[in-house]
Amino acid sequence: MKTTYLFVALVCFFCYSVLPVSAKSKKKTPVTEQKIALGVWDDVDKTASVDSIIRWMKPFDEAGIKNYYMCGSPEEVARYIEAAKFYPGAKVHAWMFTVNAPRDSAALAHPEWFDVNRVGYNSHEYDPYVKHYKWLSPSVPEARRYMKDKAASYAALEGLTSVHLDFIRYNDAVLGRRLQQYKFKIQQDTYRAEYDFGYHPAAIEKFKKQFGYSPLDLQAPWMSPEWLQFRLNEVSSLVNEIAGETHAKGKLLSAAVFPYPTRARMTVYQDWPTWKLDIVCPMNYQSFYSESLDWIPFSVENGLRETFHKNKYVSGLFVPDITAEELYQAAKLSIEAGADGVNFFNARALLKDGKLEAARRINQEFNL
Repeated sequence: MKTTYLFVALVCFFCYSVLPVSAKSKKKTPVTEQKIALGVWDDVDKTASVDSIIRWMKPFDEAGIKNYYMCGSPEEVARYIEAAKFYPGAKVHAWMFTVNAPRDSAALAHPEWFDVNRVGYNSHEYDPYVKHYKWLSPSVPEARRYMKDKAASYAALEGLTSVHLDFIRYNDAVLGRRLQQYKFKIQQDTYRAEYDFGYHPAAIEKFKKQFGYSPLDLQAPWMSPEWLQFRLNEVSSLVNEIAGETHAKGKLLSAAVFPYPTRARMTVYQDWPTWKLDIVCPMNYQSFYSESLDWIPFSVENGLRETFHKNKYVSGLFVPDITAEELYQAAKLSIEAGADGVNFFNARALLKDGKLEAARRINQEFNL
């Protein structure tokens, strides 16, 4: 009888050992919410299996990273949700391009949906700065519905933590100093017409019904508080409509936004303190603006001054431009200024040059 029991036990052990990682029992350790939420942004690996994603997540999980903001189709993001089940407390957020629609065949089939700049160029044909800037107009009802339906397709994913909106704004009317000087070699000392968007005929008609004149009737429309607020409202109302539909499906809404409210309003017509977000992720990429690390707490403090922690504030850091020690300092400065978490852009860069150790140090210092 003992021999029989021993044989059965050995068979069971062998069967368990050859199961794929994702099929084995999940860890039973208690799950506690991180005091400081740590996360990464990255593109999905379109060909990755659930098991390979589990292996990919391992070093991040060991460093204390629990939030994965993944850019891909709903089907691709679903595999990351399945893989995250292996790690207690791991959360997946579906990172989606919203107003910007490059390589989006369904949107690109409708040129009339795309925004127009002050010169009259349509973003479907005209590329401001880079080829992958293809801006939809939030004032076109059909484009607006398309963006909301896209968000809903992610919100339907079982196990998803949040729908994460990116490019939820207009084109950059003004770039950061470093991008002007070194990347694009332009001088933006005013709001140049070719970069100033929002002038779709649908938007102009809507504005005229409200105010009785077109912004194009003004000598300097970029100086008009009414025209500025109109464009801010067009994006804000879109976000808040998405928030209502997303929350109705039991999912959170998050967004990647420009660093602090004044800069966001002035440069990309983005008024994120008014948005009904659960998580806001300001991209505190100091190198884009030729600023030092001390600029990061300035940005955090100015964001929190208007939001008062009504949502979770997660400070986004640009990993490639700084050393591992500077990354640690940037994260620490964010937290000491009041941030509820830190996101690293991107996961691939975090695995290089010992930079993942910065995340590990932050996790040990603030969460353990």
